[in-house]
Amino acid sequence: MDRDNSLVAFLLGAAVGAVFGLLYAPKTGKETREHLKKLTEDFVEDAEEVGNDLREKGKRFVNDSKVKVSELVEKGKAKFKKQSVAVEGSQETLENEDEVIEE
Repeated sequence: MDRDNSLVAFLLGAAVGAVFGLLYAPKTGKETREHLKKLTEDFVEDAEEVGNDLREKGKRFVNDSKVKVSELVEKGKAKFKKQSVAVEGSQETLENEDEVIEE
């Protein structure tokens, strides 16, 4: 996450720097518009790159989480089955003891 915050801070700093550069640079209106257009295109490209990176990280997180949840569910099922077998065995033992006591 620090990398993402650093990239956002960099992009924001670049945008602020570009605005100040435009305000204090002696250019014609046409040159300023062309420069703004180029800066906007660069910013959009960078933003798309960050968005794609975050999307991929999100997909990996979801997939990793699905695997971990599936593993936990399987472990839980195995424990439940093991405990169910133990309970059934205990019940049979108790029933057998009751039959022996009744005889």
